[in-house]
Amino acid sequence: MLMHVGKPIVLVLGGYGTFGKRIAKILAKDPYLQVIVAGRSLEKAQALVLEIKKENPKSNVHALAMNWQDFDFAQKLKLSEADIVIHSAGPFQGQNYKVAQTCISLKIHYIDLSDGREFVTHIKELDELAKENNVVVVSGASTVPGLSSVIVDTYAQRFAILREIELGIASANRIDRGDATITSILGYTGKPFQRLEKGKWKTVYGWQNLHRHYYGDNIGLRWHGNCDIPDLVLFPERYPKVNTVVFHAGLEVTFLHHVLWLMSWLTRFKLIKNWAAFHKLITKISGWFNRYGTDIGGMYIRLYGSNHRYQPLEINWQLVAERGDGPYIPIVPSLIIVRKILQGLIPSGAMPCLGMFSFEEFEQTISAWHIYYTVEEKEY
Repeated sequence: MLMHVGKPIVLVLGGYGTFGKRIAKILAKDPYLQVIVAGRSLEKAQALVLEIKKENPKSNVHALAMNWQDFDFAQKLKLSEADIVIHSAGPFQGQNYKVAQTCISLKIHYIDLSDGREFVTHIKELDELAKENNVVVVSGASTVPGLSSVIVDTYAQRFAILREIELGIASANRIDRGDATITSILGYTGKPFQRLEKGKWKTVYGWQNLHRHYYGDNIGLRWHGNCDIPDLVLFPERYPKVNTVVFHAGLEVTFLHHVLWLMSWLTRFKLIKNWAAFHKLITKISGWFNRYGTDIGGMYIRLYGSNHRYQPLEINWQLVAERGDGPYIPIVPSLIIVRKILQGLIPSGAMPCLGMFSFEEFEQTISAWHIYYTVEEKEY
């Protein structure tokens, strides 16, 4: 049992994973926090703790073996005396709410990094229970919809009528993607889902609609395909006048992206039910291509509608992450929200992560990394 000595305890579930380890390292720098690195492997958790303490000997960080799927999860979580749990043990597609429900029952605040459409949009089902137990439950504290909603909120003020929202992400190839991320990608490869286009809900298929998007000279052209994210449901609700919300993403290595596109057809033709079942093999194969591509990734958000003079307006917001710093982007929302919870700035309840921090807080958080953005406005 870890001793609670007065400082708030943040437990990072999946704490040595691609995103969890970055969260743990950053939070461990705060002398007013205790951090628990939790995961199925005690050895891996301890290795990260040693690494953190080597970099910062005064850090108050501990390791804990914990699997949220085990029968003793609730008991271990209670003994940890955690005040906040950050759930980064994906993939979240198809995952249930056991972690969130356990946190609520133990009166522990909960944040997750899910980008699973159903998982994030249905978290509101726990709202009444969260309020009864006076805890904050936030789902989707990741690039989407956590960060994307803040960007859209910021620039939506420029529009009298916002009609179209287009989002895209181009990941760098020379970064640690993690098994959970690859499993998530494979989970909706070739699978049908709906999105709003020109006022009508249209069925599209994961990783199809092959096309290229230009990210500027630093990144260049990247191949993209359809991806399913919570924003496709949440943004039409948040912006009732919007008639189009689309999202695309792509792999940097052309060969890998085209293979994924071909794989999507096998699922669409019902020859392969779910590519996620082959995630270990595919993760291993993708590793053969790690020396190709770059460590530069990007993200774009395009907004179109009418300005306050009712003239056509288009705003293109584009982010670039260099030197392999792309994986820090998905952890920005959770880092900010932890502070807000500790300061009592977020009311109790269960909610998707929509507009939960300011653009200024985003800018301040990314200042430590090689991440920058540009904005282009066009009036017609």
